[in-house]
Amino acid sequence: MKKQTALAAILFLAFSLVVNAQTQTGVLERNVRAQMEFLAGDAMQGRGSGTMFERITAEYVGSQFMQFGLEPAGQKDANGNATYIQTVEVPGRTSLQDLKIAGDAAKGLAFGKDIAAFQMISKEISGGLQKLKLGETAKTGSVVLLQLAEDDTFAKFQPKIGQLFRDGAVAVLLVETKETRENWADFSSRRPPLGRRGGNLILLSKAATDAITAIADGTKIDATATFTEGPKTYTWNAAGKITGSDPKLSAEVVLLSAHIDHLGVRPNDPGDDKIFNGADDDASGTVAVLELARALGSGAKPKRTVYFVGFGSEEAGGFGSGYFVNNLAFPKEKLVANLQFEMIGRPDAKVKPEELWLTGYDRSNLGPELAKNGAKLVADPHPDQNFFQRSDNFTLARQGVIAHTVSSFGLHTDYHRASDEIKTIDFVHMTKSIDSMIKPVRWLVNSNFVPVWNEGKKP
Repeated sequence: MKKQTALAAILFLAFSLVVNAQTQTGVLERNVRAQMEFLAGDAMQGRGSGTMFERITAEYVGSQFMQFGLEPAGQKDANGNATYIQTVEVPGRTSLQDLKIAGDAAKGLAFGKDIAAFQMISKEISGGLQKLKLGETAKTGSVVLLQLAEDDTFAKFQPKIGQLFRDGAVAVLLVETKETRENWADFSSRRPPLGRRGGNLILLSKAATDAITAIADGTKIDATATFTEGPKTYTWNAAGKITGSDPKLSAEVVLLSAHIDHLGVRPNDPGDDKIFNGADDDASGTVAVLELARALGSGAKPKRTVYFVGFGSEEAGGFGSGYFVNNLAFPKEKLVANLQFEMIGRPDAKVKPEELWLTGYDRSNLGPELAKNGAKLVADPHPDQNFFQRSDNFTLARQGVIAHTVSSFGLHTDYHRASDEIKTIDFVHMTKSIDSMIKPVRWLVNSNFVPVWNEGKKP
């Protein structure tokens, strides 16, 4: 009997050690891999904004929230029951049909043949011509003719174009390069919608390049874009919450979010692979939110209320996050902080291997306070990329919410390409990154700290 008792005690001790080891591990790599395999696998067809695959993603994320014990925070179903899904009506998507540049020098230049549009935010363009090289400063109100080298690629110059728009350029015209010439069929078939972010970015053939180059600096350039509007569509958010346990703090809300959509399938892409899987962008951030939900959903409830949300259609204009912030189930002033997770699947060589960075770190006191409480967060090492304004956090920040994005994007060339696949993910880095945020997030959702914008830094 004593031997049996001793054996039972040993077995119990061994079992306890295994359980404790698992608990200490925190985020498990196998869970991260499992979720990534589903979200970024070919079967999900790139989770295109507003597609059924985005809806399936939302349903999957919602079902995970349910499994982790979160309360539903979506809309009610036909029977009046709360769900984990928000269905968002999106206005009819515009599609560019024609683009004409006025003036004798541009006579005969045809849209599709000589002019292609990469992105458009205006129907009318007007400004003085300014011929610039990469790195030079644009004048406010100018139409920039960006003079590129024959072997310059989008991967090289696209990140720098944003600065021209921030300088005040109303449009950027790109001269023909070897890359645009070889891929002209794909570029000329683009019919971008009338967007809300970025700027007017127009590609020129050699004939158009020669014609515009011949125009003198300062000459007024006018262009007109014609759009058609399609039928209304939908996008989907997944939303779950944990109601705070403290009577004084439970009215305050911390939002943890990521965008669940990507670019879908692009038949006109020149490569053999047409599926834009979006493993890093942003299946990785979605998994971070899921794992934080798993962690916070177990054990004692946080003092503050915590919302976990996967936003739809970030890539198409931030429609999911826009709906969420404009249809809150609580007073907006009670939303004390938002952490968006975006592209954490690979380390950034610009920071230490174990570090993540926070967009707009200097804009509020949230990042420094999280760092004081264990977060391995540093300032964004790529300030010229203006990442603070390039994710869903900015939708909330413009409405006064202290909102930042956590990332480790090192400007890899798979960004917005079909090559952003699971095989490129560093799962050790990603698992450790998510795990490193659990302790500081626990502090945030259990503290009475309320972040504020730094002087002059509010968007």
